[in-house]
Amino acid sequence: MVYCGKASQGCQSCRTRRIKCDKVRPHCTQCVRVGKTCPGYRDQLSLMFRDESAKVIQKAHALWGVPEASGSGSGSDSSPVSTSPASPTHSRSSVDERPRWKAQVPKEIYATKADQAVRFFIEHYLIGHPDEPKAGGELKGVKWLHSPTIRHSMAAVGLASLGNLRGDKDLHTLARQNYGLALQNMASSIKDMQAADLDVSIRTVVMLALYEVTRGNAEPHTARTHLMGGAAMLRSILPRAGPGVLRALLQLCFSMVTYCTQLSISLLSNLPKSLYADSMPQLIPCLSAGIALPDIFFDWVTLSENLATPQDKPAAELINTIARFVQLSAFVHSYALSDGRPKTADVMLDLLSLDAALDGWERRQVGGIWAVSESTCEPGGFVFPPDGVFENTYHMYTDMWTARVWNHYRWSRNMVNQMLLDYADRYPTSSAPLISAAQQQRSLACVARLSRDALVSIPTHYRHPALKRVHREYFDKTKGGAGMGAAGIPTLLFQIKVPGCAPGVPMHYRLWAMRMLETIWADTGMLQAKAHAEEVRWKVDSERAAASREVWDFNVKVEQDEKVTLPKAAGSTFSR
Repeated sequence: MVYCGKASQGCQSCRTRRIKCDKVRPHCTQCVRVGKTCPGYRDQLSLMFRDESAKVIQKAHALWGVPEASGSGSGSDSSPVSTSPASPTHSRSSVDERPRWKAQVPKEIYATKADQAVRFFIEHYLIGHPDEPKAGGELKGVKWLHSPTIRHSMAAVGLASLGNLRGDKDLHTLARQNYGLALQNMASSIKDMQAADLDVSIRTVVMLALYEVTRGNAEPHTARTHLMGGAAMLRSILPRAGPGVLRALLQLCFSMVTYCTQLSISLLSNLPKSLYADSMPQLIPCLSAGIALPDIFFDWVTLSENLATPQDKPAAELINTIARFVQLSAFVHSYALSDGRPKTADVMLDLLSLDAALDGWERRQVGGIWAVSESTCEPGGFVFPPDGVFENTYHMYTDMWTARVWNHYRWSRNMVNQMLLDYADRYPTSSAPLISAAQQQRSLACVARLSRDALVSIPTHYRHPALKRVHREYFDKTKGGAGMGAAGIPTLLFQIKVPGCAPGVPMHYRLWAMRMLETIWADTGMLQAKAHAEEVRWKVDSERAAASREVWDFNVKVEQDEKVTLPKAAGSTFSR
C-alpha cells in the first residue's frame, strides 16, 4: 500500500464539474441547487493508502523484459506474490538456500515497505518449511498465496520481523496498521463462513497469532484469542467436514495448550528478576498467575474424541491428557502450596498420575502410522551441518501430523517430570512417601531421553539455513499433514527451550538448543525466539558459574587440608 497524499474530499459530481464542494452531508449544496442526486463522498483511508501493485508489476515486467499478459487484473485484484521475486516468472535462479537470491532482484520494484515485508515472509516463513513450496517455482500453484485478503497478514508478520531485526519503530507502526487491516478483512470474511475460503481464513488466523509471537506481545491473552477464533470457525463446520478439518482443530488445540503452559509454567523461576523484569520487559512478561484453558476448549476436545478416526484417536487422547496438565499447572500458580499440607501431596499425586498416563500413551504407539524411526549417518559417510542436525541424527515419521503430535508428547511429559523433580526438592516432607529416590532417577532419565528426542526431531519441523537441498531431502521424506509450515514454529520454540533448560541434561544439549533458538531469531526475527535463547543462555551461564565455584571450593579445601597435614618447621610460621 502506497501513501498517496491527501485526496480531495469533495463529492464525485463536484470533482467532475471542477467546482468547490461544501461537503455537506448527506447531500452537498451544489448538487441540491441544480437538482442532482449527490453521489456521496469517497473513503479517505482507502484513497490515502492505495494499492499500487499493478504499477509495480508493470515496472518489474519492464525491467525483466517480460511481455504483459492479456487481460491482466487491476491493482486491487493483484496477487501479493506478483510484487515479490518469489514468483516463478520473476525468479532468475533456483531457490535452494536462504537468504534467497536477494542480490539478483532489482530493488526498484519494491515500491513499498509492505512489499518488502511480504517478500521477507515468503522467504523466511514459507519457502522450505514442511508442507510448503521448496522453491520459488512452486509458488504459482499455491492458491491461498494469491488471495488479496491474506496480504495484510503476511505484511504484518514480515514488518514486525524486520522491525525487530533492524530496531525500526516505523516498521512496527506499519506492522500494526497492516495487522489492523488484516483484522478487518478477517471480520468481513467470517460473516459468511459458507462463502469464505476456509484455507485462507485459517491461515489468516494463524498469521495473526504469529504476529503476536513475532513482536513479543506481553499481553498473554491476545495470541490465544486468535487461536480460539480459528478453532471456533473449524468447530462451526464440524462434523460435516472431513478428517482434515478435525486435524486442523486438534492442531489449534495443541497450540493453545502449549501457549497456556508457557504462561503457567515459567522456566524463569530461578532467574534473577532483573533479567526478565528490567532488562527484557518487552520479551518476557512477568508471570503472576497460571493461565487456565477456557471451558469451550473441553467441548472441542470432547468433539474431537467422538469424531476421531482410529488413526487420529491417539492425538485426541493426548490433547486430553495435556489439558489436564495445563489446568493443574494453572492451579499451582494460583494456590500457595506449602510443605506437609494435604493439597501439596494431592498435586504430586496428580503429577504421578499424568506421568503414568503419558507413559501408557507412548507404550501404545508401537508400529502402525505412529511409529518413529531414528537414523544416524555412519562414521565417514554423509555428515549434516552440526548446527542444523543434532548429533548427526534425524527422525522419520509417517507424516508431519504424527511428527508434531510426538513433539507435543515430548514437551508435556518432560515438563511433568521436571515438576516432579522440582517438588521433590522443594517439599521434602510431602514428597518423601510419594516420590522416592528411584522415582527421581526415573524422572531424570525420562527428562534426558525426551530432551534428546526433541532436539533430534528439530530438522523435521524447522529447516536450518545451513541445510542445503541435498540435506533437506532426508527430512522431506516426512511429508503431509503439517497444514501450514510456519504455524509450527511458535510451538517449536517452546519445544526447543524445554530441553535447553531441563535439569540434568548434558551441557552440549543446552548449547545446541541455544544456538538453534538464536538462529531462528536471526532468520525470522521472532522476538519470542530471542527471549527463549536468553533463557537458555542464562541456564548455561549459571551452570558454568556453579561448576567454577565447585572447582574453586575444591581447590580451597585442598589448600586447607595441606595446611593441616604439612608439618611446620620449628620456630617457623610456615603456611601454604
